[in-house]
Amino acid sequence: MSAGRDEYKQSLFDKQGPEAIHTLRTATSLSIPIVSGAFIGGALAVRSDFSGALIVLSGLGGSLVLAVWWWFCMITIRNWTGRAFGAFIQPTGPRYERQYSHEDTLVMRGDAEGALASYEGIILEAPDDAQPRIRAADLYAKSGLRERAELLYRAVQRLPSVAARDDIYASNRLVDLYLSWPGHEAKGLRELRRLVDTYPETDVAERARAGLVNLKSQLGVTE
Repeated sequence: MSAGRDEYKQSLFDKQGPEAIHTLRTATSLSIPIVSGAFIGGALAVRSDFSGALIVLSGLGGSLVLAVWWWFCMITIRNWTGRAFGAFIQPTGPRYERQYSHEDTLVMRGDAEGALASYEGIILEAPDDAQPRIRAADLYAKSGLRERAELLYRAVQRLPSVAARDDIYASNRLVDLYLSWPGHEAKGLRELRRLVDTYPETDVAERARAGLVNLKSQLGVTE
């Protein structure tokens, strides 16, 4: 491709991202202070008996001063409002959420081994993070590597500050894992009982009890 041919030029939205629309709106609103400033500057010049040229210059000066003041106020108010809203919806400050686009891409390309190696590296870096363990365990289970999947689901359950949703997810996936693992089906009963004991008087416990009844029926357990 020759130099300069079909060259992509960045627009305001490319350079400023989501802030571009706010900047554009602020710039559009400048017509109000420009007109008002010109009127005020011109009126003051007329009252002072200035000549025609000075009246025009006073109008231009008034437009410039009021436009700069308006721009500063709008930008300041926008930034303050954004910070105040962010503090309201996220009072403890922004929480970093790791993205797994690289690993997802590897999976889509059929490179499950590469994705698992990447997950294992993240697990070493983040000893208290449930998500890489859950994602790796899910992929191990789909790949037929049940032993490692089981260990990782168990690791999620043992995390010191594991969220209830992650704990429940790990238990449910363990039940699914055991049901597809010849000779381990009965372990699913233990996981369902764990859910009943850990989350009593909740919908989770109710669903686990229903699962217990169905699984006992499938396995021929009479207790």
